[in-house]
Amino acid sequence: MGFIYGINRLIGLYAEAFRAVVKMRLWPPLFIYTIAQFLLLLVFNSYVNPVIYPVLSPFVGLMGKNTASLFAQYPGLYIALPYVYQWGRLLFGIIFEGLAIGLTALLFLRYIGSKRGEGMTLRSVVRRWPQLIIVWTIVTAVIIAASLILPELFRSYLEGSPRRAAVFDVVIRLVAVTLYAIFIYAVPSIIVYKNNIIRAFRTTFALFFRYPIFTFFLALLPYLLTVPTSYLTGQSAAIVSKFSPELVFYILAAGLIVDMLVNFILTATVVGLLIEERD
Repeated sequence: MGFIYGINRLIGLYAEAFRAVVKMRLWPPLFIYTIAQFLLLLVFNSYVNPVIYPVLSPFVGLMGKNTASLFAQYPGLYIALPYVYQWGRLLFGIIFEGLAIGLTALLFLRYIGSKRGEGMTLRSVVRRWPQLIIVWTIVTAVIIAASLILPELFRSYLEGSPRRAAVFDVVIRLVAVTLYAIFIYAVPSIIVYKNNIIRAFRTTFALFFRYPIFTFFLALLPYLLTVPTSYLTGQSAAIVSKFSPELVFYILAAGLIVDMLVNFILTATVVGLLIEERD
């Protein structure tokens, strides 16, 4: 893919995605998924509630004694909330995020009027739910593994150097985006191409290595929208000490809205490209 053609194609896909933002009929799966994540956030935020504590405490205990102790008292709960909630949200996403993206992909197929949407129904997507879970689990596991292993490998190099640590944090984020870009076509292809798990990975590898730079920026640009809220939640201790502890909760909630928009844009652009590649 030539540079100018790639830029024009990227702009075209994003232009179509932003035009679709106002189409309310495309939003229900991601909207419902976001509401569910917000309810989960409310549950974690109410951890000390006598009804919720016995249910969540075994999970929070897996985070370590220090985190569990911090999370069980105010305002420590808000210092630990981003860390604890991200793991709860991760497990929740493994089960439901692939389905939400799959259903949104189906709605985009119908919105675009592609023949590939013929015969694909809500029930068809739900029947593919186990495949969506498996693919999303593998993608998530690869990204999480890289995010946990790489800092450990370079720990001695980073200790005592805030500047190196800051640069490495950027590198880790770029590695995560690159890994996600490699797998970006897998879940939507299960709906658009009616792929099974093996073919879904073959499709995403083939398209990524055919258009590596293009695909990287396809994944990177929406990700940049998440940087502000991601950075702020990483500063929860400073927010609690200098501002209101509850502000952490509101930033996490805002992050859910941003993520919903990002998933919408990514699904729209990826579905558009998958259709272009085969039609």
